[in-house]
Parts: sequence; C-alpha cells; structure tokens
Amino acid sequence: MDELQLIKQEKWFYEFSLPDGTKTECYLPEFVRKIHDTREMALRKYLETIGEGFSSGLDVSCHEGYFSLVLADYFKKVTGIDKNQDSLGKATRIAKFLGHADINFEYSSVENWPESKGADFVLCYGLLYHVENPIQVLRKLSALTRKAIGIETQVLPFQTSGSVEDGNFMRQRELTGMFGLCRDYSHSTEGGLTDFALVPSRDALVFLLKELGFKTINFYQPAPDDYEQFVRRSRVIVFADK
Repeated sequence: MDELQLIKQEKWFYEFSLPDGTKTECYLPEFVRKIHDTREMALRKYLETIGEGFSSGLDVSCHEGYFSLVLADYFKKVTGIDKNQDSLGKATRIAKFLGHADINFEYSSVENWPESKGADFVLCYGLLYHVENPIQVLRKLSALTRKAIGIETQVLPFQTSGSVEDGNFMRQRELTGMFGLCRDYSHSTEGGLTDFALVPSRDALVFLLKELGFKTINFYQPAPDDYEQFVRRSRVIVFADK
C-alpha cells in the first residue's frame, strides 16, 4: 500500500489537503474543525504583511505540523517542536509527503527549547491555556522571538479592574489581568505537560506582551462566519512585533 493510502486510512487532528483532491480524515467533531480555517486565515493575513528580513519560523507546540507547513510558504527555515512523539512522527510524515521534508521537527517542550534556537517569527497556537506556568512560557517565547510572534489562546470571558492591598490597606497595587485555574489533560496529545492550567484574561495577555518587550500588539478581528469562539471573544489570535 502506498503512502497516500496509508495517510488516508489514518485519523488526524487536521484536515490536510492531499494531492488527489481529498483531505485527511479529522477526528474532531465537524463543528469544531472550522477553528483551523480561522487560525490559518489569520496567520496568512498577518504573514503577507511582514517586510523583508524574516527568514526563519518556529512553530511551538506544532502538533501534526499543519501550521509548520503554512510557515514554510513564507520562511526559508522552519522548525516545529512538540512534547508528543506520536504527533511529531505524523508531522514528519505528512510534511515529507507534501514536499516539505526540509521542515525540521524536534521533540521538545518550549520550556526546554534553547533560546539560541529562536526564530524571526515564533508561532504559538493552542498552547498557552494548557500550561500551569503561562508567565514563564511567555517569557521563553519572548526570548525565542527575534522580530514577531503569533499567539492563539482561549481567554477568560471577562476583564479585570480594581486593586489589591499590598501589606496594608494604605498601599494598593493595580490589577492588570488574571488567570483562571482549570484542570488539564496531560495524557492527551492536545494537553499540556501537567494536569493543571492557568487560562489568561485578554488584558493579562496584553500586559505581559508589553512588559516582555513587544512594541505593537494587534488582535485578529473575526468575521461573523469565523469559528464561533473567536466571534464570541472567548478565544483570541494576537500578533505582536518587537
């Protein structure tokens, strides 16, 4: 049996377009699959605006490599990293089959990825709401980013206001965002490294990106027919430049 037939017999997280005009079979519920269309459209829209000087892309938590393939349309050098060996194996196979054997896939969490292996553009889709240390992860992402970053994440459905006492009632610190504690699922290819996660609010994300050295921050503005979570603002895509 040839590779095309083997790929078509498997179930995938993404619907990869295949040379015979079909797509890989996706195991996600049909109503969820549109999330990838919105993610890809937003990413391509942003990448088409970047100027010269961008030659490398790093796909953090790349899963099966769907967005690593997108990055390969814009950058000479693309690396995808993930903490799941099975996902990386599928990423390597599908990329090679679709003519992108030059994409480098490596087994690593972002926490363990060397800062010396950063890139001009860093992509981090679908990770931030699966980690128990989102500030540490954002610090690392910033250190890996030479020019610009793209982040997609769930966010809390409310914004923060007010202050918290600092030692006594006469000293107050302004609240600049918050995180919601959730259980996660480390046993799954889509889960994080542990079974705890802190989901950021939108204002926490903006505050941290500014504090970590990003000068311009732009949120993707969803269209009415985009994936419903983006429309309801419970999930966001943000691009930031240094």
